[in-house]
Amino acid sequence: ISGRQDAEPFRVPVDWKRLQIPDYPNIIKKPMDLGTITSKLERNLYMSADDFAEDVRLVWDNAKTYNMQGSPIYKTAVKLGNAFEKKFGKLRKKPAKRKRTEVREAQRSDRVKFSNQVNKLSSEELGHIVDIIESRCPNALNEDQSEIEIEINNIDSKVLLELNQYAEQCINKSKAK
Repeated sequence: ISGRQDAEPFRVPVDWKRLQIPDYPNIIKKPMDLGTITSKLERNLYMSADDFAEDVRLVWDNAKTYNMQGSPIYKTAVKLGNAFEKKFGKLRKKPAKRKRTEVREAQRSDRVKFSNQVNKLSSEELGHIVDIIESRCPNALNEDQSEIEIEINNIDSKVLLELNQYAEQCINKSKAK
C-alpha cells in the first residue's frame, strides 16, 4: 500500500506547522504514518500482526477524523483503508489453512516417545502436562488417592503431539543448563 502513488501523503508524519494547521495535535492525539510503520517493522517493534494492523488503521482513521468527508485526503484514506483490509484479510486466512494440514494422526511411536519423555520431566513440568490432559482429554487420567495414572492411548492425537513437543522443549532446556 505504501508504494502506491496515492499513498504519498501518508508516507511521512503530518507536518502541521508547515501546513499551518495548528489544531492538528489537539484533534489527533496519536499521529501515525506509513513511514513510521515501515520503520517499526524494520526494527521488529510489532509484537503481532494485529498490532501492525492497528497502526495502519490509525493512519486512515486519523486522516478521516481530521479531514472533511468528501475531501481528496478523506476519500484516499477510505480507498487505501479498504485495500489494506482486503490484503490483510487474505494474509490472516492463509496461516490458518496451513495449520489444519499440519495436524497428523499420532503413531504408536509418538505414544512410546511420550511415555519415555514423561519420566525425564520435573514435577512442575509434569504437573503442567497433567493440567493440559485434565482440561482437554479428561478420560486419559485415572486418579486414586496417591497417584495419577495417564492412559496414553486415551489422549487424542493433536493433544499428544502438542504434549510431546512441550516435553521435548522442557528436556532440551534442562540439557542446555
